[in-house]
This record gives sequence, structure tokens and C-alpha cells, in this order.
Amino acid sequence: MNATASLVEQIRQGGANRDVMLMAAGGLLPVPPGELIPLQIELTHHSDPEVVERAQQALRALEPRIVVEFIRDGAPLVVLNYLALESDQPSILEAILRRRDIPPGLLIAIAPNLTEDLQEQLLLRQDVIREEPRILEALERNTRLSSYARRRIQEYRDHLLEKKKPEAPAGHKIVEASDEEVQQAIEAAKAAKAAKAASDAEKQEGELESKPEETTGLTDAQIRALPIPVRLKLARQSPGRTLRNILVRDSNVVVSTSCLHASNWSDQEVEQICGSRNIHEDVLMGVSRNRQWMSRYAIINAFLRNPKAPISKSTKLVPRLSVRDLRDLGRDRNVPDVIRQTANRLYRIKLG
Repeated sequence: MNATASLVEQIRQGGANRDVMLMAAGGLLPVPPGELIPLQIELTHHSDPEVVERAQQALRALEPRIVVEFIRDGAPLVVLNYLALESDQPSILEAILRRRDIPPGLLIAIAPNLTEDLQEQLLLRQDVIREEPRILEALERNTRLSSYARRRIQEYRDHLLEKKKPEAPAGHKIVEASDEEVQQAIEAAKAAKAAKAASDAEKQEGELESKPEETTGLTDAQIRALPIPVRLKLARQSPGRTLRNILVRDSNVVVSTSCLHASNWSDQEVEQICGSRNIHEDVLMGVSRNRQWMSRYAIINAFLRNPKAPISKSTKLVPRLSVRDLRDLGRDRNVPDVIRQTANRLYRIKLG
């Protein structure tokens, strides 16, 4: 152990005299910042009020550039905690926010006091926000919350965070219909259609009616009017092209996601699904989990342009776009801000 290390250890153990203790607190020891700063932070809890005051003053007077370098080089968490709660230097706080190992609890503690620029920096930490959504609640308590941050918080809640799906009441779990029940429902729908046609003798000439689907013989509207258990049964039977394109857009998410997984979709159909604005976000999430589909450029491009596409998946796909498509995505006001900004940033990088 060299003399410097021995001196630092003596100070930590309280074996150094008071003058040396005051020198250490004031940052006057010939010790590298990586050793001196943690020591000064320890001395802010010393029993001698003068040592505490001198350590606090010296820490406030530190050159931000030196502190930022120390943070980037792996300053321990005890240093991050102290500086995050005590420092008001934007560069220091930004360096702390960029540390991947910062505890979520610390982000919750500092979020209510961040400036507008630092609010934006915090909102870039999607990884930790997804892990601890209470960070957004803490940020909303910030009296200086910017309109941009407020909009981003809402976007995260709409697209990034997994929504807690309401549990079905006891006895109301959806059970798919039997083959017999499906046939009965189809026949009942056909009979209702025939009765309506017979009573509607004065139907306006030239009025268009959707073409019946080949498997069931029912129109789009009739299929959507079938009971949910019947639609669920049809969705799980690997339906034909027309029927599956109706059911994948069903208002009931169980029906639509079941149809996605049960059918043999072509790449062109999946691209159309991703481009549809009336598709449920859970269906898009299902598409994003299929590696084969996510290897197709056209599908990725359509997926990224859908406002309902989950941000957690989209941000990982943006770098795969060409320069031209990055430019176009960056101009698309229909996609979330975080995706548009990521596209613009990558566009500038790729453009050189």
C-alpha cells in the first residue's frame, strides 16, 4: 500500500489528525479525483460540522468537466446518488442520466426537479422507464414540465408501456363455439339476410352490397355480427384469405390475434396488416415477434409507419431503413415523436 492510499485509509478510519481531515474535505490532498471525490462525499457525514461544511463547499466548487469524466469512467453509485441529489450543474446531471446502471429509484427522486433539457434526456431512457413506469409519474410532478415532455409521457403510456388488460369476470371467459354452433350461426345469419331482402322490396337501385365471403357465404358485416365464440372458432380454423383479412381486423383482440397466429399469411398480406390503421396494436406486436416477417424490408417499413406500432419494437427497427426511407419517416407526422426523431438522427448520420 503506497503512502497516498495509506493516508486515504487513515482518514476513512478516523486515524488522521483534524488538519489532515480538513485538507481532505477541502480537496487539497494530492489524490486523483477518482479517490478524492468519494472520500469528500464520505466526509459530508463526518461528526465534525466544520469538516462537513468544508466538504460540501468543495464538492459544490468542483470543476464540472472533471466530475463528468469521473462519472463516465465508472464513478460508484454512492457518488452518483450524492451528485444527483446535490448538484445543480446540467452537465453533471446529464452524465448521471446517461449511466446505464443508475437505479430507477434515483431517477424517481430527481425527476421532479429536472430542467426542460434534462427532462428530454430522462425520456430517452426507455429501458429503465419500461422497467419502472413510476418515473413518468415523478416527472409529471415537475412544475417546469415542458409541453414536449408531457406529450412524450403520453406517447410512452400509449405505446411503450404494456397496458394491463382487464380480467374477464368469472364465468365470462371466451370459449370458442363448436362446429355445430358455427354452422347454426351461419345459417341464422343467412336466414336473417334473406328475410331482410324479402321485406326490402323498394331497395334503392344501384346500391352496392359487399360480396359474400366464399367459405361462410356471409358478407363482411354479417361476419362481424356473428357471436364472439363463433368468430373465434372461425379465426382458429386457418381461414381463407378473405375471411382471415376480416377476422384479423376484428374488434375483439382475442379473435384478431388468434387469426394472426392460425393463418398462413403471405408477406404481402402481412405488409397490408402493418399498413392498416384499424388494426389492433396487439396484432402488430404479434407481427413484430415473428422473425421471418421482421426479416422482410417492406413489412418493416410498413410497420414503422403505423402509429399503433409499439415503440419498444419500432426503435430497434428504425436503423434498418434505407437513407431515403429514414428521411420520409422523419417527416411523417403520424408516427410518435420518438420514432420520428430517431429516424432524423440516423438519417443525418448515414448521410454523412
